[in-house]
Amino acid sequence: MMKNIKPFMLERNFLILMFGVFVNGLGSGIYLVAGMLLVLNLSGSVFYSGLAMFAISSASVLSFLIAPLANYAKYKHGLVYSNLAKAAILFTIPILNYTVGLHVWYVISLLFIVALFTQYTYPIESTILPIIVGEDNVLEANSCLQTIREAMDIAFIAGAGIIVTIIGTVPAISIFAICILLVSLLYAFFNFQQPDITKEKGQSIGSASKKYFIDLKAGFNYIKNSLIPKMIYSIVFINIAMVIMTTNLPAFSLIKSNGVEAVYGFYLASLSLGIMIGTIITPKLKHLDFGKIIIVSYIGTGIMWIGTATLPLVPSIILYSTGAISIGILNILVFSSIQKQVETAYVGRVITLLTSAAALGMPVGSLIGGILGETFAAEISVLICGISMIIFSIFWLSSSVLRKLPEIDRVKLFRDRRVRV
Repeated sequence: MMKNIKPFMLERNFLILMFGVFVNGLGSGIYLVAGMLLVLNLSGSVFYSGLAMFAISSASVLSFLIAPLANYAKYKHGLVYSNLAKAAILFTIPILNYTVGLHVWYVISLLFIVALFTQYTYPIESTILPIIVGEDNVLEANSCLQTIREAMDIAFIAGAGIIVTIIGTVPAISIFAICILLVSLLYAFFNFQQPDITKEKGQSIGSASKKYFIDLKAGFNYIKNSLIPKMIYSIVFINIAMVIMTTNLPAFSLIKSNGVEAVYGFYLASLSLGIMIGTIITPKLKHLDFGKIIIVSYIGTGIMWIGTATLPLVPSIILYSTGAISIGILNILVFSSIQKQVETAYVGRVITLLTSAAALGMPVGSLIGGILGETFAAEISVLICGISMIIFSIFWLSSSVLRKLPEIDRVKLFRDRRVRV
């Protein structure tokens, strides 16, 4: 058994990161269910669920503005203090709930602020991974961490609906706050070699601002002549469709289950199961042509999610899970290739530029999803998402550049730049 364990998996810093991901996963599934249900319960309207998703996705759009800030503090300090701040903010929900009461707009605002902190910590975690495990182990390390994330989501999202029903939405969010606090304490034990932070003492606000915008512009210039912009347009489109569906998922699950709230957690867990399967099998697929994998898998996803919208509860959940496999595959292949081909100083910025651009469609999808949910049955939104997946595949098929992408290790994201070795 020990022969199958890669040396990087026993390295101190990777173990800390892995346990941090594990502890975060203990509460994030419950938080995801409880947060959306809290908004729905406080407002009684799917439209406000759309606004909540709009707030969260707007933070994702702004991530390209936040990413350069990671270079102004040591990575370890950034992870520790930002998680502490996030935990403190989350604890205000139970405090206000048991004192002056909660308002739906406060909860939506809080979801936005917490999401902003996540946009700061995620690129740091992506940046330190190659430092900890080395470029040769990035794909396997990503697969390992993402498998843990999805496995925890399955375990806790599946039961989240039941837990929320028993203890309530506010205590459930408190559990997540405690988990975030523990993650902050775990990350305090990091001891990896950190790049020097070049910061002059007594630097004026004007010069600091100038340096910030220089760093921001450098991230844009870095990807300008790369393959990434060619992918962004299709990803924006698909994100609009995905958020239209997820905004209506609470109402959709209630319709499919005749009012059983716990089923919303089952749908989320099935999504995580599919993503986890895709994550696990990705290292076995890296020898196949990237373009062909995406085209074939997303056509399958579209067909399956059309079935999710039209079939009864049990086959609907099964097809929803199976269709999500392609998401796990795409995530690992794209982010691993970026982490291997980009200099350490730019990894966070490039990843957040990609995710920010991809997230541009999410606020639009949230508002459209909220309006559709108020006007039509929730099944329509899921059906639209399934059809959009097929359109996404057709777009890749019609693009000679995307269609002919080779196996991931031979894909050159930056054609005019040497790949890191």
